[in-house]
Amino acid sequence: MAEENTAKVRRAEDSFGKRAEFDEIEIGAPLEPMEWVVTDEDIEKQCQIDEDFNECYMLDSAYGTRVAPPQIQYRPPRWMLTRTYNVRGVFYKWEFESFKAIKPHERIMVTGQIVDKWIKNEREFIKFEAIGHDERGKKVFSTLRTHVLDMVKRTAPREGSGIDSGHKPEKI
Repeated sequence: MAEENTAKVRRAEDSFGKRAEFDEIEIGAPLEPMEWVVTDEDIEKQCQIDEDFNECYMLDSAYGTRVAPPQIQYRPPRWMLTRTYNVRGVFYKWEFESFKAIKPHERIMVTGQIVDKWIKNEREFIKFEAIGHDERGKKVFSTLRTHVLDMVKRTAPREGSGIDSGHKPEKI
């Protein structure tokens, strides 16, 4: 059986300022868009992280060049959420679909929005989507993610400052 989180408070702020509250997050609100370029170094690092050395990620592929593992698209939508809302928590669900291979040095425009939010078991959840398009406007990937805020019951008071753990460098 999983241990219950026994924290008595939720942090009101961290080194990036006031944390966003559930009521401030609006369904339909856009996430800050971003332009993302995958480098050969990004592909190499993703392969190392996943210990996935398929030859199409390391050498030429049927696409005429190496391509990125599809899971490389995990981070940009999370960066967008953090740019828009100063939130912490844990991903609860994640789904994605790849429509075309991501090649090195390809410019991808990623946009997204909050699509839902709800309370379950006294915890706050948000769902957001993100879609990446290449320079020609072709869809590269889409993702739908559910994030549980704080992992602490919403009845816990918000107080004090905490050490930040959510903002990460925007690189693979």
